[in-house]
Amino acid sequence: MKKVILSIISAAFAANLSAQTVNVHFKNGQQIQYPASSVDYVDFSEKAADPAVSAGQVVDLGLSVYWASCNLGAESPEEYGDYYAWGETKPKSSYYTKNYSFYNAELDQIVDIGENISGTEFDAATVNLGKDWRMPTKTEIQELIDNCTWEWTLVSGVRGYKVTAKNGNSIFLPAAGFKSDTQHYTKNTGLYYPSSVQSSLNNCYYLHGNSSSHYNSTVDKYMGLSIRPVTSNPNAGGTPTDHSQDHLVTDKVKASFLGGAYSSINGKIQSGSQLNVRFSNGSSETVTLTKIQLGDAATGSEGNNMLNSEVEVAAGEAKSYTVTVGAGGLTTPVIRFTYRYNKKNYVAEATWNL
Repeated sequence: MKKVILSIISAAFAANLSAQTVNVHFKNGQQIQYPASSVDYVDFSEKAADPAVSAGQVVDLGLSVYWASCNLGAESPEEYGDYYAWGETKPKSSYYTKNYSFYNAELDQIVDIGENISGTEFDAATVNLGKDWRMPTKTEIQELIDNCTWEWTLVSGVRGYKVTAKNGNSIFLPAAGFKSDTQHYTKNTGLYYPSSVQSSLNNCYYLHGNSSSHYNSTVDKYMGLSIRPVTSNPNAGGTPTDHSQDHLVTDKVKASFLGGAYSSINGKIQSGSQLNVRFSNGSSETVTLTKIQLGDAATGSEGNNMLNSEVEVAAGEAKSYTVTVGAGGLTTPVIRFTYRYNKKNYVAEATWNL
């Protein structure tokens, strides 16, 4: 009888186990589930060290050009940096055909600015870093593909390719993805690095990569991509940008709520309410406002970008806006202004307390 009872308990336990899952929760909000019946045991070990990449701003890979150690606008190899449409020299908050600088609305087509823009007034690397730096050509990207070893790996939690030359030096290309409209696609899974060469009026050549392959391909010019600069000067300077004194400006840039026409039920600001907000630049330098987002501190929601185009805000100037609360309302409204100073994005935000 005892044997029968134990068999029943064992069977019940096994059935219960098969219906359960092991849930792994990551800090970024991602969750992975495994059937409990397939898990043998769980242990913890020391994190493997990030693969080393060559130090310095200029990396000699034994190729026809030297490659920068990080992306344009980034301060370390694993940072994505800024995003640029082909031929444009400033990052922006949205990327689509009709706000592309070289789109002709009357003709409904892209304007031809040259077959190869490397080192010209349309080269973001040259304009932002100086004449020593430029965008790589299609041929130089192919040279990097053909003459180096490519390893899909992690650096500081960021996925991308460690590209190692025959001389042992290496660079890391983070999977920075691309931007289209106001969205950021394939972040941490896809490489999109433009060359300076167009393939047609609408497209340019670019380095495409993911965990299984990497090759030259073509992409729409209007989309926002990260740039990895090259140089012929082994002593070239200009990257990364020094941000050590930025706080003298950013400490004086503020966000605030100024009331508005709103209704509140049980402490929740209702949908359709109009809130007045202000962005104040109390510094002695001009900054560029790139995004306005109305979020909710209670849920962590950041909200959509409400700014149609970038706005220059001069020293001592303030800009006021009225924003509308969307469907569902807000428990704890947060206004978030993203602005650019010294080629880097910063955020000024304020929480509703009226």
